[in-house]
Amino acid sequence: MNTKYYKTWEEYKAAHPELEERLEGVMGPKVQTYEEMMFNFIMALLM
Repeated sequence: MNTKYYKTWEEYKAAHPELEERLEGVMGPKVQTYEEMMFNFIMALLM
């Protein structure tokens, strides 16, 4: 997806290399869950 308002977890990690391993371990699963929720929401709108 090409937008300035939404970034995947991988794009966020690439843009913020200062993330510590500890924070990445906590934030990663949460952000990925939000990504999946956003995808499901958009798919529901399209159906």
